[in-house]
Amino acid sequence: MLLIDRANELMDEHRLREAEFMFKAVLKENNRNGAALFGLGRLCIRLEDYDSAIYYLRRACENLPKQLEPLFTLAHCFIQVGSPVDAKTVLEYTLNVAQHSARAHYELGQFYLDYGFISQAKTVFSQGITCQNEEVTPYIFRELVQLASTHSLSSFITPLEKLLEEYDDKGLNIVTYYALGKCHHRLGHYDQAFEYFKLANSTQLQYCDFRTKDMLPLFEQIKQHFDSAFFEKATDRVTTTFIPTFIIGLPRTGSTLLEQMLVQHSCIGSIGENTALSDTIVPYLIKRSEAPFPYCFSNLSTSASDYCRSLYIDEIKKHRVPDEVVINKLPANFQNIGMIYRLFPDARFIHLTRDFGATAWSVYSNHFDANEPYFCSLNEFKLYAEAEIDLMAHFEKCIPKNILTLSYESLVAQPEKMINRVLRFLGQEYEPECMEYYEDHRPVNTLSKAQVRKPISKAPLTNWHHYKKNMIELLNDEQTDQSEQTNPVSP
Repeated sequence: MLLIDRANELMDEHRLREAEFMFKAVLKENNRNGAALFGLGRLCIRLEDYDSAIYYLRRACENLPKQLEPLFTLAHCFIQVGSPVDAKTVLEYTLNVAQHSARAHYELGQFYLDYGFISQAKTVFSQGITCQNEEVTPYIFRELVQLASTHSLSSFITPLEKLLEEYDDKGLNIVTYYALGKCHHRLGHYDQAFEYFKLANSTQLQYCDFRTKDMLPLFEQIKQHFDSAFFEKATDRVTTTFIPTFIIGLPRTGSTLLEQMLVQHSCIGSIGENTALSDTIVPYLIKRSEAPFPYCFSNLSTSASDYCRSLYIDEIKKHRVPDEVVINKLPANFQNIGMIYRLFPDARFIHLTRDFGATAWSVYSNHFDANEPYFCSLNEFKLYAEAEIDLMAHFEKCIPKNILTLSYESLVAQPEKMINRVLRFLGQEYEPECMEYYEDHRPVNTLSKAQVRKPISKAPLTNWHHYKKNMIELLNDEQTDQSEQTNPVSP
């Protein structure tokens, strides 16, 4: 086992070839060593060699029959290669052999939820909370309190409160606070709901290692670098087989709803909330130019631009999206408009907006796994929203023909008219299937995964009204706290 342990350490250090050598050395001695097979399977996933990963993981599952992790990893791998039927088979088998495992219930329930099988998800999650508590139990409750019927919600409150006593883990407590907040909200206990959301946010904010104000200099640098003179320069002649399309804006402004409606169109596909621009292209340019973003875009050669385009096109190929219009719905790509325009001058940007109060409340009352301050503080979100509005105003002046602004309220009030407008912007004809988005079973991985499986509801427009007074008071309190921290008053 020493070789296996060392191989796993090397993999953690991203020394993949050395780890591969050690795993294969173990298999030379015993070609049925499950730990080595599992290690090679995970290593191949890191290398994005999914066919090899599936081969090794299948063998690992055969040779580690009492371990669930290889099965979960194999299911994940099938999803990556676009084989949800195989993933479903693996997860259903896993639950069948591990009926007392909360994790097995959670993984299958999440699969059902992601693919729009809401009633099956609710059934599996309901069974999952009867299992012995595990670390996934708060996450099961988080999903279940949004899916269950109202009359059953009261029975969840006591078990959730007990979870707070059982776990000495702030991360799990945060999830439990959100679940309790959602539960009380749906029961109409708005004061209790607000207190739990407040606990969830204030606890999560402690994990954030920066504040929104730290980002403001970057936004100013983006405006200064990608100024009107930048956009007036001649662009490369770029020929692509697709129209790069970006749904951008603040979180919780309806990007998932709009995406689901658009991808029903026969000529439109999506790569989801893809981060290739910031995770792959920007690091390449920073290393190449030895300058930080956005200055790494200064004096960009045609060959470097072509390489960056190829990186993004490879990402689309990886997702097997052959459509005429290819959507990237990562809201934060509003920061990357200048970069995108430089690479794809014909790119289209759909800027979603929404009433600030409704948006702020939707962010505040939902659990984002990322520990970023604007996800867990109303005042931090207000600062982020102001920066986004300012930056978008700048870009809309520079390239107005490339940007379409659409409000969430208009989309909900007049969905067919607004979809027609978006399709015209993308050079497409209207197709009625766009209005039947909620019947689709393609995967959705965002916080809105359950909402987009239903016809449009106007409830999100007014839900925040129950908390308007609390929000104003909290905004004032947070501003006072920040002021005192910045300018402490001597006793």
